[in-house]
Amino acid sequence: MRLLFFCLCPLYAQYYTPHLMGTAQTQATLTQSLLSANPATTFPERKLSLSTQVAVFIPAPELAFYSGAGSFSWDSLQNIHIILQQWGFDKLAQTESGIGYALRLWQQRIVLGVRGRLLSTNFSEYGRLYQGTADMGCIFQIGEHLFLGGYGYNLLARGWGFLPGYTEYALGAAYQPNSSSQVLVQLSLKEGDAPSLHTAFTYTPHGMLTVRGGVILPFLSVGGGFSLRYKMISMDMGYFYQPRTGSWLGIGLSKP
Repeated sequence: MRLLFFCLCPLYAQYYTPHLMGTAQTQATLTQSLLSANPATTFPERKLSLSTQVAVFIPAPELAFYSGAGSFSWDSLQNIHIILQQWGFDKLAQTESGIGYALRLWQQRIVLGVRGRLLSTNFSEYGRLYQGTADMGCIFQIGEHLFLGGYGYNLLARGWGFLPGYTEYALGAAYQPNSSSQVLVQLSLKEGDAPSLHTAFTYTPHGMLTVRGGVILPFLSVGGGFSLRYKMISMDMGYFYQPRTGSWLGIGLSKP
């Protein structure tokens, strides 16, 4: 279990859900995503938006994720959101809670977001660690179909080894030619690692189905997955291969 702990911690610094596995961890410019490293992506289509998700990962079914988020916009320019996530297994458990604020500027084409998070990590052999940290991000809409974005994630976190996660910076672009498809490119710099280029796509051929895929270079990591929706429930599946830790398959249920 200790080996599993040290292998997983680099992967789970962010919100490692089946959605994120399917796009190979590309999330800098994903819009309307409450669980994102970028706190500027939290403006929902509705004034009040809630999201919950439960996910398990194969070949480690004992590792479970429970995530929840809510977003409230009191006008078209200002938004607050909260997040709550817990994941772990018998030797390790981590809980994080956070609250963020986002503001639209310049004819609503620019969104700036900040978020504070409290992380509580319990490692059975060493005890419990509490750590506060912060995230910052922005989105800039250029024309009707092109978006630019960037974020700084986990800016203040320091802990035992990999916990509670690395600091990461990213710049990205999203091209959305229509309401059913999106192409994403993201350049990421994670503390202690070389820069990486993430490319991904999402496509919704039917209102009940969304497919995703992505590649990370130069590490040759790949991801793919899909979501099946029925009314207010979505079944999500994501596959991710990473050279250091091998293949991972995530299965989850979510309420978008």
